[in-house]
Amino acid sequence: MNLSEALQIERGDVVVFVGAGGKTTAMFRVAHELAARGLRVVSTTTTRIGQDELQIARNYLLVGQPPALPNDFPSLLARYRHLFVFSEKAPPNKARGVPPEWVDAHLAGNPALDVVLVEADGSRRLPLKAPQPHEPAMPQSATLVVPIAGLSALGEPLDEAHVYGSEDIAARAGLTVGATITPEVIAAVLGGDDMGLKDVPPGARIVPLMNQVTDATLPEARRIAQSLLARPAIRRVVAAAAGEEEAVREVYRRVVGVVLAAGQSIRMGQAKLLLPWGEGSTMIREVCRAVLASGLQEVIVVTGAWREQVEEALAGLPVTLVHNPDYAEGEMLSSVKVGLRAAPADAEAALVFLGDQPGLEPGVVGAVLHAYAGGRGRIIAPAYQGRRGHPVLFDRATWEMVMALPTGTAPRDLLRARQEDVVALEVDSPTVVQDIDTPDDYEQARRSGA
Repeated sequence: MNLSEALQIERGDVVVFVGAGGKTTAMFRVAHELAARGLRVVSTTTTRIGQDELQIARNYLLVGQPPALPNDFPSLLARYRHLFVFSEKAPPNKARGVPPEWVDAHLAGNPALDVVLVEADGSRRLPLKAPQPHEPAMPQSATLVVPIAGLSALGEPLDEAHVYGSEDIAARAGLTVGATITPEVIAAVLGGDDMGLKDVPPGARIVPLMNQVTDATLPEARRIAQSLLARPAIRRVVAAAAGEEEAVREVYRRVVGVVLAAGQSIRMGQAKLLLPWGEGSTMIREVCRAVLASGLQEVIVVTGAWREQVEEALAGLPVTLVHNPDYAEGEMLSSVKVGLRAAPADAEAALVFLGDQPGLEPGVVGAVLHAYAGGRGRIIAPAYQGRRGHPVLFDRATWEMVMALPTGTAPRDLLRARQEDVVALEVDSPTVVQDIDTPDDYEQARRSGA
């Protein structure tokens, strides 16, 4: 996956980059990727960039003051595929861009081009910044806004030597100038309404980009992404190193948890999900607590045979309860379908849990989510010693295939049929293949503390 794909840039988009930590590098990388796909791309700035950065653009077009596109603009763009447009060279070493209103009037919707890329503020080449009162110079035609921060700022002092607008950021984060920059500070900058999200036009998509990510800072990037995805306006978050050959490190998307709690417990002889587990709790409540602690944006519990009792057992937990009226006929598959239908429209994947796996370890859930963020596959199932288990992650692109499975089949039939889409993620935890079906299973699990 390249950077333009990770950001989900589409034909017709006006993409605006704001913030600090590699905006220009990221913008030109995206431009070259899109041009390589055959799209016609114009990049520009509504402020200024360094004249040395024109070389990164490769092809650029001087449109004068007041700016005006030349008559041969369509043929130039068809020939070069990407043009950086600016209005004049400004002393001592800057290239001045165009007003945001000119982008709206002359570039957005122009039939000669496919995508517009705009850098909308300056950052003094520092990794983190707060917008100044006059910033960003935001085109109202923006369809995608990409707030950027460089993770090279982590651990540095929150001062003007390392941050542009350090006093504003300190005030926003409740810190003093000179305090250490933490993941929480960067999350506050990227996701703040008066910071990274300042003046975003209504309806524009928002995909924050954490740049300058290394192996050492990847855990912090995951923490920042989890915090940002708690905001409904943010669709996904990208971790990248835009200047490296392989730019995209991970892509964090909205993943909904689906807990299957509709079974009849025939082999157990009673409602197994309501059996005691832990201190004063039940099996299903402990499963849901574990799922909620994994950082998923929403958790859906599908009930069935013991609907009222399960709902009562989950009282007070922030889960969405949906009922499967066909629990007796469709078994697991019908409950999975009910859960997927209840998923929010912005969920890009579902992680399906069994309600009778109270011993599931948090690290397993994290491993599956990290594999998905790393682009490992569209269906990811943890495995122990070669045996696939649960929870299983289904990318939204596979949901239609799940919904098309006929009655009498199971999700595992899709996994067998679509081996090319399935990643068996080996984990060092037998809990992924352990469930509780009989009284002996239950007693053994209680004794072992699973």
